[in-house]
Amino acid sequence: MNFLPRSAALLAALACAPAAWAISLQDAQRAMDAHNPDLRAAALELRGAQGDALTAALRPAPELSLGSSKISPKHGVGSGRWQDKRVDSTVGLGWTWERGGKRSLRMRQADALVEAAGLDMLDAKRRQQLALHEAYFGLKAAQDNFDVAEANRRSSAEQMAAAERQVASGAMAPVDRARLAVDDLAVADAARDAALDLRDTRHALALLLGMDESASLSADDDWPDATLEPASSAADPQQRVDLRAARSRLAAADAGVSLARSERRRDIQWGVEAEREPTDINGVTWGVSVTIPLGTPSRARGGIQRAEADRDTAALELHALQRLAWAELDQLQASAASAAQRRQAYEGLQADSARKAVEGIELAYRRGAASLTDLLDARRSWRDFEAALIQARADHAVALARWNAATSVAQGDTP
Repeated sequence: MNFLPRSAALLAALACAPAAWAISLQDAQRAMDAHNPDLRAAALELRGAQGDALTAALRPAPELSLGSSKISPKHGVGSGRWQDKRVDSTVGLGWTWERGGKRSLRMRQADALVEAAGLDMLDAKRRQQLALHEAYFGLKAAQDNFDVAEANRRSSAEQMAAAERQVASGAMAPVDRARLAVDDLAVADAARDAALDLRDTRHALALLLGMDESASLSADDDWPDATLEPASSAADPQQRVDLRAARSRLAAADAGVSLARSERRRDIQWGVEAEREPTDINGVTWGVSVTIPLGTPSRARGGIQRAEADRDTAALELHALQRLAWAELDQLQASAASAAQRRQAYEGLQADSARKAVEGIELAYRRGAASLTDLLDARRSWRDFEAALIQARADHAVALARWNAATSVAQGDTP
C-alpha cells in the first residue's frame, strides 16, 4: 500500500515550505479592506451610481443647427464674398422644455440608487468580514488539527518501532503488531488529511485577502474567550443595512413609476432662427419654431407597466427580508449560545486527569494489566476528543462572528 510514502512526502513538503507568515485578525482585516476584489467591486458600483446621479441632474442641452438651401445646380453658389453668394444660410438655436417634473424625478430615483449602492457596499463589507472570520478560524482549526495529527503520527511511529523490537524479542505476538500497524496507518492517513486541509485553508484565506495563493499564512490570534455569548437583547433588524438598502431600492422604484407616468406629459421643443437670403430680401430674417410630439398619452402605457412591475418586485423583496430578519437573529443567538456551552463542556473535560487516564491505560498495557483492544480504543477515543474539541472552538468562534455580523449592521452608516 502506498499511503505511508504519500503521507510522508506530503508532510515533508509542508515542513520544507517557507516559514508561515503569522497574521493577526486585525492585520487580515486591513489587508482584506485594501485588496479584496468583492469590496473593490462594491466600491465601483457606488462610483457608477454616483455618476448616474450626475447624469440624471443634467437638463437637456441646447441644440445648434446650421443649414443652407436653394443651391442651384445650374448657377452654383456664385462668386465673390460669402455675403454675395446665391444661397441662403440659416443658424438656429433650440431648447427642450421637459414637462411633468421629469428632471426632479430622475434625480430622486438616482439619489435613492446611490444610497442603496452605499448601503450595499456596507453590506458587502459585513459579509466579507464574516467570511474572513470563518476563513481565519478555519485556518486556526486546521493548524491545531495538523499539530495534533503530527504529534500522533510521531508517537505512533515510536510505538511501532518499539513493537518491532518486542516482536523480535518475543515479547509481542505478530498479530498484535499487525493490529498496531493498522492503527498506525489510520494515524498516518489522518496526518496526511490534516496537511491537505491546512494547505487548502491557507489558500482560502489568501484568496480572501487578495493575496497570491502561494502565500503561506498562519493564524496568530487566540481563540475567542469561551465564556463569550451573544447579548440577550437583539438589535433592531429594521436598521440592518440590507433592509435599508432594500427600502432605498423601493424608493427608487417608486420614483421610477412617477417618472414613467410623467412621460404622458409631452416635452416641447422651441427655438429661434436667423436666415440670410440675399436673392429675395437681401438681408437677414428671424424666425421662431415650436415642436410638439403627436400621439396620445397611452403611448407611455408600456413603460408605466414595466416600472410598476419593478416597484412591486422591490416591495416583495423588502417584505421577504423583513420576515427573515427576526428569525435569523433568533436562530443566530441560539446557535452562538449553544456553541459556547458545547465548547465549555469539552474544555471542562480537557483536564490533566483525562489525558492521564489514557496514559494510565498505556502503562497498564505495558505491564500486561490491559489488553491491546483497550489500548487502541483509548487512543482512538482520545484522538476523537481532540478533534471534537478543536471543532467546538471553531464552531464557537464562527457562531460569534455570525452573530456579530448580523447585529453590527445596525450601527453602520452610509458613506
